[in-house]
Amino acid sequence: MGRKVAYAPRRGRARWFVLVGLALVGGVGYVAHQQANALAGQVLNVAFANSDTEIRGLVYPDWNGDVVASDVSLYLASPAGSAPAAEAAAAVAPDSADEAARLHFERLRITVPGGWSFFLANLVDMRLEKANLDGFKLAIDGFDSKAGVDPTLGVLGPIGAISASPFESEGCMQHAYFVRDELVAMGLKPGKTSLSYDVREANDRVTTQIVLMTPGVSRTQYNREETLAKDISVLHLADVATATHAESWDVSDQGFVDARNAWCAKQDGVDKETFVGRHLASVLRLLEVRGLVPDAGTVTSYRDFAWKGGQFAFGGTYASPLHSSERTAARRDGAAMLRLQAKVEHGAHNDPVQWRGTMPKPLAERGATFAAIVKEHGGVAPATGAPDPIEPPAPVVVHTANNGVRTASSEYASSFDAPTAPPGGRLAWEQLAQYQGHTLQFFTMHAEPRTATLVSVDGREAHVRARMEGGHADYRISREAFERALLIQ
Repeated sequence: MGRKVAYAPRRGRARWFVLVGLALVGGVGYVAHQQANALAGQVLNVAFANSDTEIRGLVYPDWNGDVVASDVSLYLASPAGSAPAAEAAAAVAPDSADEAARLHFERLRITVPGGWSFFLANLVDMRLEKANLDGFKLAIDGFDSKAGVDPTLGVLGPIGAISASPFESEGCMQHAYFVRDELVAMGLKPGKTSLSYDVREANDRVTTQIVLMTPGVSRTQYNREETLAKDISVLHLADVATATHAESWDVSDQGFVDARNAWCAKQDGVDKETFVGRHLASVLRLLEVRGLVPDAGTVTSYRDFAWKGGQFAFGGTYASPLHSSERTAARRDGAAMLRLQAKVEHGAHNDPVQWRGTMPKPLAERGATFAAIVKEHGGVAPATGAPDPIEPPAPVVVHTANNGVRTASSEYASSFDAPTAPPGGRLAWEQLAQYQGHTLQFFTMHAEPRTATLVSVDGREAHVRARMEGGHADYRISREAFERALLIQ
């Protein structure tokens, strides 16, 4: 009799191994998918400061550990809010309001140090809530905007959303911003607009590089250096206070400036030189809205860029670090620029910027800046030839504690000793009296640092005035709560 061969049990064990293997692969795939979703969500929160985002396409890790996603939307704040992005969305026609309130990206890619090893090290943490990450790269392609809102939501400053060029439409009578179709109408051949972030942390210091680029039009690179209030993963940067020590912008024109100048000049019925003069006048007027007057050398450098294009770089270090809680307000009211020890590089020019503060002069009209300037001049377009020499700002009237009146200017006159501290210098309470009428950063026991003008001070309290959108707010700081002050201007 032959031996019986036990095939069935072996076949059963083989099927069992296959099922276990499939379960393991499926489980790992599920965990990887969940981690990819978590990483994408947290990186977008950092990039867009916790703004509302949505990924409609598939999110997955590719073969090298990068996270890839498609059909990404960034939603602007409600038009009832005060954010510039919301105001831009509210300005479009009602039938396109929904589209304008959404910034769209075709695809994104996120790269983290280590790739797959990062996910394996956090295998039991599918939401990456405890994951420690010291850097990431976010690359977004195929951006478009119908509202003229740049995809960084204002971090880049006055940079065009699609043109990636500073003060893109200033001087044009008929445009407050440009959309992609208008760039094509100018004769440009814009490629797909891309946005990238490179964020790195080491020794509680964070460096951020943001690049907005439309090939064939322009490219802007922004760099920022910050210190952290506490040691934290870069995935949670949006939730922790920082202090900015340096900022810089580098613009590489790729044909936009010349095309813009010719297109707007033709539309407005003027020659190119007249248009460039209007552009410069509009830029200076926008700076005046924020209480800023640049020196003549800086104006000359920028005028040359506005005429010829090329490379234009601006930036430097802060005399006193810019706290994240005051960053938005300090940019809006001009205080940030007064604290930035900046240089301008363009062609042969490589010179420090000498900002001077003046009383802010709001524009009465929204929309195209030069159109508002014409209205300010009674409906007549002002002459815009070569820029006149920059005059010192008019003295600012300041009321003292005893209700007297004096002026605050660069030639500070008072019965006190002349101020001696350099910008960024630390001031004690006893020194404040020398700096009435000056812009200071105040540190107190119970509030975030505040940049304001010192109106008056006595033995018990200081009266300060902070600029706010649409006006100003007055505060009183008691000597007991006062910790220190830094001289801004």
